[in-house]
Amino acid sequence: MKRAELVVGFICVVLWILLFGAGLMVSSENYRKSLEQSFTIANFLKAGLLYTYTNVAMLTCLAGLMAGIASRLTVREYEGVVDHALSMSMAYWQENPLLSMFRGFVVFLAYVAGVAIGAPGGTEILSKTTSDQYARVAALLSLAGFAVGFDLSLFGTFLSKLPNPLRKTG
Repeated sequence: MKRAELVVGFICVVLWILLFGAGLMVSSENYRKSLEQSFTIANFLKAGLLYTYTNVAMLTCLAGLMAGIASRLTVREYEGVVDHALSMSMAYWQENPLLSMFRGFVVFLAYVAGVAIGAPGGTEILSKTTSDQYARVAALLSLAGFAVGFDLSLFGTFLSKLPNPLRKTG
């Protein structure tokens, strides 16, 4: 099982790099416009892989899946050595990596909901992104997807360290 997880993890990394590179270098606009005139499966798949929303969603899911695989490999490496008092972390480290992928997808949904509510222009901000904007969004969401996929309790600990303007200080 460990060898299979290593292979799948490596494939995930390669797919992430290829998807990120494609999203960075190739515009989906021509494929989306051609779909308006006539629908073809090839153009639909190309547009889906390259369009910012769907591309970043896939990247975030892949990051969560990679994190799930990495956490399982980590816990197997240290089995018997790790203090079982870390039961919440142990639960995340031993779970099926697909659950980590789903948590990564929730990161994407939270971002899109936040952009739709809080950004001027709403979701249009992601429709026309520059390469620089795309790289920042894809990297940020992938990192967050990896963090919640690896160990959600670590992400909660990180959030608790951030300043809270609603917390009373004295």
